[in-house]
Amino acid sequence: MSTKWHSLGPSDMEMYNRYYSLVTTNITDLTFHCRFAWDNIYRIEWTIIEDCLVQISDGGGFTNPFMLMPLGELTPAKIERIIREVRPVFDTRGWELRIQAIDESYKDIFEQVPGIEALDFDSDYSDYFYDAESLRTLSGSKYIKKRNHWNKFQRLYPDHVYESLSPSVFDECLELVRFWAEEKGISIDDASESDYYMIKRVFDNWNVLSARGGAIRIDGKIAAFSVGSAARGQVGFIHFEKADIKYDGIYAAINKLVLENEYPEVKYVNREEDLGIPGLRKAKGSYYPICQINKWRTDAK
Repeated sequence: MSTKWHSLGPSDMEMYNRYYSLVTTNITDLTFHCRFAWDNIYRIEWTIIEDCLVQISDGGGFTNPFMLMPLGELTPAKIERIIREVRPVFDTRGWELRIQAIDESYKDIFEQVPGIEALDFDSDYSDYFYDAESLRTLSGSKYIKKRNHWNKFQRLYPDHVYESLSPSVFDECLELVRFWAEEKGISIDDASESDYYMIKRVFDNWNVLSARGGAIRIDGKIAAFSVGSAARGQVGFIHFEKADIKYDGIYAAINKLVLENEYPEVKYVNREEDLGIPGLRKAKGSYYPICQINKWRTDAK
């Protein structure tokens, strides 16, 4: 009997998180919110094999086809049997079998699987992992520039208003994303440049997803917003952040205020990757991450 594959929908979140709870990882790609937000591009198909959640994608035209690290209790023997069952799907579709988003803590397990090639990673896709309290307080000498940005923001915009994200502000937030894209000269329809439709997908399913986020309003207008997942243990995940840079210190402000108001309990925060974009790499580095979380990958021969 052939394996039945399913598309990923919002109603799958409870099932997904049940398997997700069985792995130890802080890779943002493996959170349900990240997978669901980007699914209009990557078109994830999932099934259960060996009591593990297995996900595959054609790459959406942006990457080569791939299988994500299975979610569940993993052993070399289990992974070998999963690969054996998934391989005919890849072969039938003319895809090479690549496994992505392998957490470092599982690297040795994958290396024991017959036919697995040497694992590697691309630092452009490594997540930035921070001490959340440092970003909430901006205390210490290394954050003096960020404190200055925050203090200047408060001085210039003393009447700014922070509010938790809710459906009442989604249209205004999407308008800010359109403005952000226009300022950069990119189209919201170009998924290689714009995350407009990914953000909209989260907003459209907000009440089901239990996502978190906040926005800053200045002179009655949304000037910045941030969207993240519900925390996993001591870790929060920030997936999307947009701001109008004509407001001095706006990014420092939204970063700080969202962590204070939406993630007061987390010890760490994952703010995703820099995609090799120099400006984004500089910005993420300026908040002094504890580390970067590498996402290992391998081909299965």
